[in-house]
Amino acid sequence: MRRLFAFGCSFTNYRWSTWADCLAPEFDYFENWGQGGGGNHYIFNSVMEADQRYKFGRGDTVIVCWSSFLRDDRYVDRKWHTLGSMFSCPIYNPEYLKTHVDDRGYVIRDFAFIKAVKVLLQSKPGLNWRFLSMIDLKAGPKCESEPGEPKDVMTVYQDVLDSVLPSYQEVLYSTGWKTGDPHPSPQEHLAYLDTVLPGWVTNESTRVKMQQESINLNKDPRKSGLAKVTRL
Repeated sequence: MRRLFAFGCSFTNYRWSTWADCLAPEFDYFENWGQGGGGNHYIFNSVMEADQRYKFGRGDTVIVCWSSFLRDDRYVDRKWHTLGSMFSCPIYNPEYLKTHVDDRGYVIRDFAFIKAVKVLLQSKPGLNWRFLSMIDLKAGPKCESEPGEPKDVMTVYQDVLDSVLPSYQEVLYSTGWKTGDPHPSPQEHLAYLDTVLPGWVTNESTRVKMQQESINLNKDPRKSGLAKVTRL
């Protein structure tokens, strides 16, 4: 049985179809572990838990769409709280952000998470895996308190960066994020996959569905597969 496991944030699991839903019909079994607002801490834990539950192995496909820096995921009351960027979330006090958030530290943390997942997936014989990304990771975080690019960290983790395919930011939004809802439409998700994973979407009905869903986004909002996933 060909299984697909998808991990990420709202670019992976949203109220309309994402790249994960575009690929799902190509497989016999599909789980979407994405969660809106999720950071790389949450994504790292999701991959590790899913491997413990399902034992990734030969014939499986694992695709991780890494999120942005400066997200602070918390596990409280038996569930993950994923609130997106700390700088746009009202629960964080500006003084706390000024004194306790260091963009360099978050880059170091997140590249360690990405490397750990890479090492895990590389250790599985016969496993097919790919890394996608919402933002251009090599550009570093856009931190309001102390902007900059920790180049030495990027150099140390260059092999990790090299394993990540071009991001949504690079492929679809190189001139800036779109206004309104910044999430890619189903058709944009399909266009992204055709660029970074050409030939992976072979089902013609999927292409028709993504086109129609993009036209009807405001008529039929929905959620994809997160509710089907059993997790801690």
